[in-house]
Amino acid sequence: MDDATRALLRLWDVTDDAVAGLHDADWARSLAPSGAPAAVASAMLDTGGTDVASLVAHLTGVHYAGPDRLREALAAAHERAERSVLTCAPSGRVLQAQCLDMCLHAHDLYEALGLELDPDAAAPAAVAACRLVSGFVPRLLLHTGDPTACLRLVVRDGPDGAVVIDRVVRVGEGAAAATAEVDADAEAFLLLLTGRRGARELAEAGRVLWRGRTAESLVGV
Repeated sequence: MDDATRALLRLWDVTDDAVAGLHDADWARSLAPSGAPAAVASAMLDTGGTDVASLVAHLTGVHYAGPDRLREALAAAHERAERSVLTCAPSGRVLQAQCLDMCLHAHDLYEALGLELDPDAAAPAAVAACRLVSGFVPRLLLHTGDPTACLRLVVRDGPDGAVVIDRVVRVGEGAAAATAEVDADAEAFLLLLTGRRGARELAEAGRVLWRGRTAESLVGV
C-alpha cells in the first residue's frame, strides 16, 4: 500500500473520530463557504452541503437520518473504503480524485467544528490530489486575460518540504519561457484553488509564494 492510499484511509479515520464525538448542536454547524474559481468548482468539487449533517450525509449516501443513523452509516462507509483498498487499491486518477475528495471534506468538517487537522495525516493525500488539480491550471490560466500565459508551478509535500511537482504550464501558441511562478505546499494549493483560504493569508503563514502578473491572477490577488 503506497503513502497516498494510507493517507486516504487516515483521513477516513480522522473523519470518523470527529463525527463520533459530535454533540447535538454540532450537526447544525455551518460549513465555511467556498469562493472557488468556477472552472475548479464545477469540474471537481462537491462540497457536501452547507452544514455538518449534510456533509456526513454526503459521505455516507444516507439522507434524512438522525445523528445515530448517520454515525452508523459513516462507520459503514469507512469500512467499505478500507475493504475496497484491501481488495483492489485505487490508483492513478481514481486515487487522486478520492484523495482530493477526502482532503477537502476532512478539512471542511474540522474547520466547522473548530478543530485542527493534523497536517501529517493529509500530506500524502494532498500531494496525490494536487497531481490531479494541477491538470486544471491551464484552464484557469485562460481566465487571466493573457492569450500566451506561461507559469511555473512548484508544489511541495509540506511547508518548506521537498518538491513533488515542478511543471511549466503554457497556454496558447508562442508562450514564452515562464516569467511567473507559484510555489506552495500541497494542502495550501488545494485550499487556495478551492477558495477555502486566501492567498495573502497563506503567504503570511509561509505556505504560498508567487511572482508575476499571471501568478497574481491565478492566486486571486
